[in-house]
Amino acid sequence: MEKTTSMLDWLAWAFVKLISALLCRVPAGAAVWIGERLGEAAMRLQPKRARIGLLNLRAAFDGALSPSEARRIIRRCYRQLGASFVELLRLPVIDRAYIERYVAIEGRARFEAAAASTRPVILLTGHYGNWELSSITAALTGYPIMALARAQEKFPRLYRLLVSFRESKGCRIIHKGGAMKRLIMALDERQLVGIVGDQASRQGIFVDFFGRPALFATGPFELARAKEALILPAFIHRVRGPFHRVVVEPPLQLPRTGSREAAVRAGVEQFAELLGRHIREAPWQWLWMHKRWKHTPARRILVLSDGKAGHLKQSLAVVDALRERHPALTHAVVEVRYRSPSARLACLLWSWAASGVGAVPCLAWTLSPESARALVSRHADLVVSCGSSLAPVTLLWAAENRAKSAVIMNPAPLPLRRFTLVIAPRHDALPARTNVVAVFGALASPLREDPQRAAQWLRAHPRFQPAPPGSSGPSHRHPVTAVFIGGDTPHHELGASFAEGLITQVQAACEAADGWYLVTTSRRTSAAVERRLAERFGRDARCRLLLLAGRDALNGTMEGMLGSADVAVVTGESISMVSEACASGRRVIVVEPPLRPDGRGRLGKHARFLQELEQGGYIVPAQAADVGSAIERALTDRTTPKRLDNLAAVRDALETLL
Repeated sequence: MEKTTSMLDWLAWAFVKLISALLCRVPAGAAVWIGERLGEAAMRLQPKRARIGLLNLRAAFDGALSPSEARRIIRRCYRQLGASFVELLRLPVIDRAYIERYVAIEGRARFEAAAASTRPVILLTGHYGNWELSSITAALTGYPIMALARAQEKFPRLYRLLVSFRESKGCRIIHKGGAMKRLIMALDERQLVGIVGDQASRQGIFVDFFGRPALFATGPFELARAKEALILPAFIHRVRGPFHRVVVEPPLQLPRTGSREAAVRAGVEQFAELLGRHIREAPWQWLWMHKRWKHTPARRILVLSDGKAGHLKQSLAVVDALRERHPALTHAVVEVRYRSPSARLACLLWSWAASGVGAVPCLAWTLSPESARALVSRHADLVVSCGSSLAPVTLLWAAENRAKSAVIMNPAPLPLRRFTLVIAPRHDALPARTNVVAVFGALASPLREDPQRAAQWLRAHPRFQPAPPGSSGPSHRHPVTAVFIGGDTPHHELGASFAEGLITQVQAACEAADGWYLVTTSRRTSAAVERRLAERFGRDARCRLLLLAGRDALNGTMEGMLGSADVAVVTGESISMVSEACASGRRVIVVEPPLRPDGRGRLGKHARFLQELEQGGYIVPAQAADVGSAIERALTDRTTPKRLDNLAAVRDALETLL
């Protein structure tokens, strides 16, 4: 094996030396053109690296770059790297005249003033432009520089050749690992020291970089603090072809008072901000093909929504559970709409067969233009969705981002094994797998609404009815009943008569207990039901809040109402509404609407769900005619209500996602 490696090293050395000799005979512009073509070839030969670059671009410019723009940037980045490599091979013919012709220096006076000062100087740059040429420029203009580099051990003969090219121009190379003593000696002797400072280091610190914490090495700043050295940031921009522009920034200001840690952090933050500014100016000039945010604690969750409020709430419950242990994570919501039923089928078939390959074109073809634009520019470490219609998109976009996937509800017909985590109701009876977690009903975040805050929310709502003259303000001195009315389903028919009878029972119970009631409908409630409720109860003094989904905004409605309530009355056809009420820690009375006379639909899963909640002590089932007495019993019950914590079953499983 060693002989094979040695032979490859010798062949690479001979080949590079030959190519270098040939390139030295080619005009600079033509050589750079050749390098750009070699860079494009390298992009095609390294698809995994190119994909890492695309992911990093998406992470840095989350939501701002289209896929085509990101691909153009990565293509230019590879072209720039190819051109830089060719310029490295042409170092034998690069001299001061070449630098004066092809390299302009902005901030030369800053550089010369720093070099002439009595303080040591550290030139700090990043993997930006042809960063190798920036140290060569300093050396050839009369300022020899000692540059810190990482030794390449796989091909030592080839590496020594490349080092000899650099050192022949007055640039001394020292290698990481025992380099600190030589750097200190160089600074003591007032030699210029050059360091590339944008690598991620596990021994570094997190600072903000493109809106997310990223690790930066602290060595240059600790060295500057210890030796009272100037840190002079400099970045080289490729203008066109062989022409470059070196920008020398003002020295970084490290506080001389206070702790060493604070001074180092201040320096790292200044450098990260400068580097980010140069990258934004010309993104294609930075090296994107390394995992820059690999260790960031600020993971990104992308929540896909099908437009159903109940489904979105379940996905956001997953986000809330993850945020308990990862407070730095962020999330974004994208609503997914298919162009047509046939487009949805095409997306399903593609996700089944392609295993994530071609996600961008597939989503562009099958989603509505608005959904596609919103989705394909977003970065994610985890993709979360609820509802089988979103499962194909979840699978495709998680694969495109090399992210993990969490789906709520059965993703059939897609196989369970294709998802990182599947969270499904017990009544779905999914087969036992390591990535499947069964829960009671729908996921819901535990209610954290403080009663006083909930009362303030009620008072501030434009539909809130003030207390009648002689009555006290909204507080729990008057028992409050919150009523949540759903709508028709394939096997339930929630009509106006049923809804009126239900509220009449609630009204009577509140009259007996000197209480108030709050009512909201859902997006599934029919217009006929809402009209009957408005006509019958809209002016009732004890009805302090009547929200109709067809008329009013419902954002935050359920949380505010549950936070204010002593008792919750929920129509039982909605698994998500019942689950959220049970998670509130309030007493919950469930009233099932009448079944459809035609017997459509299957009631088995739904009935098992309510039966499990009743057996667990989370709900009290009641007929519509008995709701009043059920409320009266609930208001006089002094035992602590049982809270449904669905997330307890999934917290450990969710932890593995990040």
